[in-house]
Amino acid sequence: MRSAGVLAVMAAAMAASCAPKDIATGTCTNTVLSVHDEWTCKVKGDVVGRASSIEFDTESRNRIAEVSFTLQVTKGSVRVKYADLSGSQQIVVTPSEPASVNMKTQMHPERRSFTMHFEPVNGPAEGLTGTVKYSTP
Repeated sequence: MRSAGVLAVMAAAMAASCAPKDIATGTCTNTVLSVHDEWTCKVKGDVVGRASSIEFDTESRNRIAEVSFTLQVTKGSVRVKYADLSGSQQIVVTPSEPASVNMKTQMHPERRSFTMHFEPVNGPAEGLTGTVKYSTP
């Protein structure tokens, strides 16, 4: 199990280094003592000029993840789409309105993951940063 978690983190890091420069990217870490342990992910986008998504993976067979995330931008606006247990949700993150969300979400049954979508609103946004923490207790 531990090697699978390390490989997932390495793959995420490699994907982030090869990603286009105008999308949101994420890198995750955890100490894999159990598949239920919390993952901590950093979300970043120097410029968010087009729609993108980040898939957050786990090795857990549990179908529900407990997720908390905070996001902010320094310029412009980013629409963030995600799903909680009540369905599809979206928020708009601006410099004056950062996001802080705690939720439970349904994991994709085959991939054991959930996804967040990011898209600029009325032109490119700058300075997207944030943290996504999740676990599958």
